[in-house]
Formats: sequence, C-alpha cells, structure tokens
Amino acid sequence: MQTRSFAKRTKLPSTNESLIGSEQARLVIPDLAGAICLDDTSFARSLYHSLASESSIDMFLKKSRSYSTKERRWKLPRNCTRLFDCDFYTPVRNVVSSILNHFWKDATTQGKRQVVDTHATDLQHSEVDPTTHHSRPSLVIKAEGPSFQIPLLKSGENPAKIGYSNAASCIEVRMEGDELPVDEQLARIAIHASYSFTSQIADFGAQYTPPLDIHEDPHTFVRLILGLSSPHESDIGLDTSIRWMILNGRKAGGALMMRGADNSESLYPLLRLEPFFCRSSISGRSTTCWSVLDKRTDEELLVKSSWRSEDRTSEHIYLQEAVGVAGVVQMVSCEPDRAQTKELRGFGDAIPKNFHNRIETRVVIKRYGKPIVDFASPKEVLCALRDAIAGHMALGKKGTIHRDVSTQNIVFGKPGAKPGNRGVLIDFDLATHFRPDGANPPADCKIGTRLFQSAMVLCSGTTSHPLPHSHIDDIESFFYVLTDIIHAYDQRGVLRSLGSELKIWNEYDGRRLGLLKRAFLMDEPIPENIASRWPKAFMDVFYAFRDFLEPISRQNVLFSQRKPEVRAKYWKVMVLSSANHYNSVLRIFDEGIAALEGAEAEEAAVGRPVSSPPPPVTPAYPPLTPRATLKRSCEEGHDLQPPLKRPKTPRPVRIRHDLHPTPNLRGR
Repeated sequence: MQTRSFAKRTKLPSTNESLIGSEQARLVIPDLAGAICLDDTSFARSLYHSLASESSIDMFLKKSRSYSTKERRWKLPRNCTRLFDCDFYTPVRNVVSSILNHFWKDATTQGKRQVVDTHATDLQHSEVDPTTHHSRPSLVIKAEGPSFQIPLLKSGENPAKIGYSNAASCIEVRMEGDELPVDEQLARIAIHASYSFTSQIADFGAQYTPPLDIHEDPHTFVRLILGLSSPHESDIGLDTSIRWMILNGRKAGGALMMRGADNSESLYPLLRLEPFFCRSSISGRSTTCWSVLDKRTDEELLVKSSWRSEDRTSEHIYLQEAVGVAGVVQMVSCEPDRAQTKELRGFGDAIPKNFHNRIETRVVIKRYGKPIVDFASPKEVLCALRDAIAGHMALGKKGTIHRDVSTQNIVFGKPGAKPGNRGVLIDFDLATHFRPDGANPPADCKIGTRLFQSAMVLCSGTTSHPLPHSHIDDIESFFYVLTDIIHAYDQRGVLRSLGSELKIWNEYDGRRLGLLKRAFLMDEPIPENIASRWPKAFMDVFYAFRDFLEPISRQNVLFSQRKPEVRAKYWKVMVLSSANHYNSVLRIFDEGIAALEGAEAEEAAVGRPVSSPPPPVTPAYPPLTPRATLKRSCEEGHDLQPPLKRPKTPRPVRIRHDLHPTPNLRGR
C-alpha cells in the first residue's frame, strides 16, 4: 500500500533512492508488464466491508484522537517545518496504530498485529541464501500467527524484531511533491510482496487504482488498513490450506490439506518446511512443489500447485490419461479449479481486455528419482531415456503430446525400478492433445525449452504455415537431451566444459538455432575430446539416433514451408508412421543397452573393473564453465524434483514459451 501526506514544502527529504535499474527491480519489472490500472477507486471502496461496518467506522472516527471530525481529516501534519528531523513516518504510524488498536482489540486478535516503523531498517530478502539485497519499506504490519515466524537468527546477531517472515503487509509513505512514478511504486510494492509471501501467495499480477484521498474517504482508508492487517490470513492472500505448527516463534512443522471430489479433506504432513521448488514471480503460473507423506502407505509424495492460463487444458487431465502408463509420472489425486484470478480481482462482469484469467490446480503425484543429468553410468542414461520414450509412445496412442521434453522433465525411476520405469517423463503443463485425423494448431516456438526444441519448432516463428507439433518433434527433443548430456558430462556423471557446438546453441534462438540444429543433424562428428569421454556403444546410440532423425527433420522443415493442401499427403504418411518411428528409436536404445551390458560382462570375465574409465582427456575448455540458462521464460523451470545433491554449475536457461503441435515423417 502507498499513502501520501498532503504536506508541501520547497525542499523535500529524499526518502529512498530510485529502484529503477537496480537488480531487485530488474527481477520484478518484467512481471509488471501486464499491470492493470483501474478507471476509478470503486474497487478499493468495495473491499473488506465484512471487517467493519459503516457505523462501526463512524463510531471510531468520533472517538479517535487520530481523526478530526470538525476538520474532516486525519491528524497528519500539513507540512514538515515543525516535525523533528522531518519525520513524517511517526504521524502516519500513529494513525495506522490507532485503527489496529481499536478494531483488533478482542482476546484472540489483541497484539497479533502491530505497526512498525521500518524506513531505516534493512529487511533481508532471503534468510537462507547469503545476499546483500534488502529493502526498507516505510511501515510494516508485524504479524503473529500460523503462517508467520520471527526472522531467522544468525550466530552472534541480536534478535531482529521484524523481517519479511513476520510481515503481513508493507506500507510506503511519501510526501506530496515527492511522489514516485507509477512504475517505481509498483516495483517497490512488488518486491515487498515477493519476499513477504514467498511460497504462500498466488501470483496474480498487479492491479492498482487512481490515488484515493484518505481525508475525503476515511471509511475506505480504515477498511484497507484492516484488510492489510487482518488476523484472518486468507484476507491478506495467504494459502490457509497449508497449516503450520509454530514452536518458539518459528515454523516447526506443517500439513497440507487436499479437498476431494466429495468435499472430504485429506491432510498430508510436510516432510520439509520449505517447498523444494517455488516460482516466485508477480505473474505467471506460480508453481510450488512440496514434499509430503502419505500416512496410509508411509510413502513420500509430491504436491504441485500451479495457476494455468484459462485457455490451456489442466495438467491433471493429461495425468488422468497417464494412470497406469509405465515411464510417465503417476497421479494419486487432484484438486482442479481451486480458484480463479478473475474472482479475486473484483471485476464482476466487466473484465478488462488485457486481463488473462488463471485457474489454480493442485495435484498429488508419485515421487521418483533425480533428474536424468544426475546419472552415475552411461547405461543409466540409456535406460532412463529408453523408458521415457516408451512412456511417451504410450501416451501418444492416447493422443497426448508433451511439448516440453528436456533434461529437467526426465527423471530416474525409484531405486530398483524395473524396465519400463527406469526413466519417467514428468511435467505436463505444456502438453496438448493431438488429433491424427483432425485439425491441429501450428507449432509455436514460444512453447517448450529452447535448447531441446526441434528444428521445425524453432523455425515455426518465421514460417507462414508451420506444421503442427507432433510426436516426431518430441522424439527430436529426446535426441537433444542425449546430445546435451554427451557434451556437458563424462560417463561418470561429472560436469565438464560445454562443447563449442552447444555453446553456440545457447547464444541463439528461433530460426537461426533451428538451422544450426539442422546442420548438426547432418554429418558433423562429435569432437574427439568429447566423444572419448563415453564408451563406443553409447556413442553408437547417439549416431544411430541422429541418422534416424536427419531425413525426417529435414523434410519436416521443408514441408512446413509448403501450403497445407500441398503437404497433406506427406503429413498423413508421417502421422501414420508414428509406431514405426518409436519402434525404430526404441530398437536403437535396446541394442545400445545390450552392447553396454555385453561390454560389462566381458570386463567382469577378464577381471577388469566393470566400468573402467577412459584415459584422462584434456578438455578443450576449462571444466565447470557456467552455462547460460535457456529454461522456459514465462513459466516455471522443472517443477517436481528437489535440488541436486552434487554441486553443479548453472544449467542452461531453458526459455520455455508457449507452443502448439508439429509434424513427423517416415521410420527407418
């Protein structure tokens, strides 16, 4: 919230330096691009009427020492000339405190909310990660309750009474004549919201009203303060389905509530106090993943909450279709359509044109192993890819295309997993239904993870009539997963320097990257310093996979430039050949796995180590070179797996945009 004192003076003290251009602002400003400015203050006037009636506010205003009924204004200074040290925070804090003390005075709420002057106090942005970033909101509503905890103490430090972890709301106070531009105001409030409600609040974007005169409309001002300080945590935007246990002021445990189709409640104890994945942004899917315990089976499960665009099919639909399919993540239960952002914005029937509604879905899924890049042997890689491809094939028969195959969306099965579940395909947020005999939307280069997108999908942004995204595009993505692993790791799973080919891929997107991949699929050999890291049988799989893909990918790119009526016959043949395509690829992997197992048997027979490493290779580039990320830009990174135990350099930023289906050709 931002308040303005109606004081004027010739020279005003600067209360804060501009945030625009700072690193903190750069993180939130892109999410504010769709901020909605309401036409008037009617939305603000409509809020929180259940917290205080008109008559109760009238009674408060008559009795309050902070409000003058005679002058019909709050007792705030008209100028700063007589204020000690130009301190205009204290008068505003006194007004806000008087509202809280009057309305939150019963036994259950008294003392649970306090106004703290923080204009000179550093509120650290993170308790866990070492960081120098901090903010100084003018005032903070300090809170006690199930979702709040005192700031984490570090050894040798004095206890801090206030931090983002126990802040219900932040208030910025400015002098008239020293107002900030709207984008600066939004950036400040967005930073406060991001760190106050990390892993708790849904990211609905920004919405703001024109300025409201708190003297002319004291009733609305009182209700806004009550709403921002409400002891009812749902009023301030907290997810009350997560129920916390507080011990000595800190969270000591909790449980997550799921509601069934019959409205019954199921509680899953949290195995960790923090989500292992949380997409903290002001707009977007706001994906959050928790590790929980199924008390009936004593099994660890994952709960994933996310807000999808209204025009996108919910992930739980694809997960329902995948029940019983080996090599694909299995859903235990779901709670679809938990809430919609349009219902929380107060639009009524007049929804703004630039507003995009989002719907919350929560799913409970099985927990599997680590991402495929956390492997220990070449055989593990081939087995995981093979079973994930087989799972993809089974889903394809049901009409589902994944559209975001990547290293982060393929995980190992549970320890001791049988063939079929040694690798598992997860994260169906960007999936779509594919109709072999019907019309399918064209491929969209904005959907998927750039480093792993097929050449045709990458070129679709500059193509008049791109083919739909089909199974062959996802198969090509599996190939780039294998390519990425070969270039970035050695056979023991140790991260090495990235090969020059993939370094170039990290620098481009769209058609240029698509053409680079087309050239790569032709005859370029893998540099010896990279290929020598891997067993010959493993590299044979890579080359056979590439030989299979090259003619199909080439024709896909070619026919995507033809008009739909010209390529109709080609498209029909390619779609009908899907089973042959999958079987050809699975045969390549089966032969490669058998060759590796044969080599292991020979080594064991002659008494050598089962996995004797190749001679040391001097890398062409220094090891552990950080990789620029190419992860999806507008949505979340990998949602379902915890951080890797082994320290690794940053993985590529997978720019995941939004996409549609693409084509496929003949088998080999």
